[in-house]
Amino acid sequence: MTASRPNVVVIVQDSVRYDRTTLGGHRRDTTPSLARLAEREDARTFEHATAHARYTLPSSASMLTGTAPSTHDVGFGRTTLDSSTPTVAEAFRDAGYETSLVTNNYFVSSDTNLDRGFETYTQLPNSPLGILKTVGVESTLRWLTQLRRHSAGFDLDKHRHSGAYLMHSLVEDELDRLAGGDDPFFLYAHFNQPHRPYYPPLAWFEKYADAFEMSTRDAGDFSMDLHRNLVEKVAKGCPFTDDEWRVLSALYDAGIEYTDTFMGELFEQVSASTDETVFVVTADHGEHLGERGALGHKYVLDDALLNVPLLTVGLDVPESTELVQHADVMRTLLDTAGARSGFVDGVDLRAQRPNAAVSEDVARSLDPIYEFDSEFDASQFFPGADDGLPARTSLRTETHRYVRGDDGTQVLYELPDESTNVADVFPDVTADLRGQTEAWLDDRADDRTRHGADDEELPEATKDHLRNMGYLEEEL
Repeated sequence: MTASRPNVVVIVQDSVRYDRTTLGGHRRDTTPSLARLAEREDARTFEHATAHARYTLPSSASMLTGTAPSTHDVGFGRTTLDSSTPTVAEAFRDAGYETSLVTNNYFVSSDTNLDRGFETYTQLPNSPLGILKTVGVESTLRWLTQLRRHSAGFDLDKHRHSGAYLMHSLVEDELDRLAGGDDPFFLYAHFNQPHRPYYPPLAWFEKYADAFEMSTRDAGDFSMDLHRNLVEKVAKGCPFTDDEWRVLSALYDAGIEYTDTFMGELFEQVSASTDETVFVVTADHGEHLGERGALGHKYVLDDALLNVPLLTVGLDVPESTELVQHADVMRTLLDTAGARSGFVDGVDLRAQRPNAAVSEDVARSLDPIYEFDSEFDASQFFPGADDGLPARTSLRTETHRYVRGDDGTQVLYELPDESTNVADVFPDVTADLRGQTEAWLDDRADDRTRHGADDEELPEATKDHLRNMGYLEEEL
């Protein structure tokens, strides 16, 4: 392997917002491993890394195709990737790389065709027998003997258990296998943590217990109730006590810190077992914790959902606090590897930076909310929202966010404030960003009509799993 063909490892964590990390200045040291890696001379961090979409399916499809959601259409009317859409994994494979996908999120799987181009594909199963067969007896036994440190202890509710340790074991094994080969490799791993329910292992409950007054058991029950009834909580205005808000904040942070421990361990393994390797850690999207009356990652295009951590080690790009998106990272990785990259809708960060970051969301019904409160004011999510939210396009610069609905509604926010519409206060800025947004949409108009009819229905078992994760039917 030469210097021009490094190994590439991309680790994606689910539901991590940048301002809740150590890198983002959070009051808790939630990502000490990433902070240590950031101190390396060959490390780069990106303050304004912006996801392409608000939830896993379209965001991950954008990472794995290097294109915008309205281009690949996954999660925007399709549940599976069109066979004609090129993928990043295919480009690495065609360039002579061995490609591998390890995941424990069914949105990033063979069910959605996002495994296309990966020669090796490993999905962490849900069933005990499936886990034993996939992870192996030794790793499963280690997990079982450390249930307090790495999971919920001896609790029969499977949704309280964390799969991060098992996922970590799979990635470790795959790194060992890939490091023994002759070809450079591209490994993409999707950790489902710290996606809700916010239920970290018991040891991490105890570490954060001083942050709230209720018992750890009651805190866990509150978190599970929030997870299972999130839409109702939003509809009723997030009616939490001060201590319940403290629980929500602490358990979310605990999940981030727990998952962060594996990032450091995986980097150490990569450093010890491979030659030149580019190591990337990011998240698919962020999380609302009550901002604008929202919870989870369902309703609003703002920094809480779109500004994600992004750290690279070994990627020769200049330091910058400018905007960057996942497609830019994928374009840079492919160009660094000498792979084809013309299909990627991003720039090579070694030489360029995008002028703005664009994120999208499809139109969605708010009927599930109105079932709990027919008088719910949806304008807190987007002005003029009534029966539902229109399809929206967000264009973010370093100073403003402009959001345009396909119904003609538009808002402008002067960052960091994302609740006060200042479109009328800054008409020139509004006009400029509206023009940029419309030009961006026009440039991709042909892409939005090119897809074939090979969309596939997700298996019922996959739908059940995704519902248990809190995704609504209209997102499946």
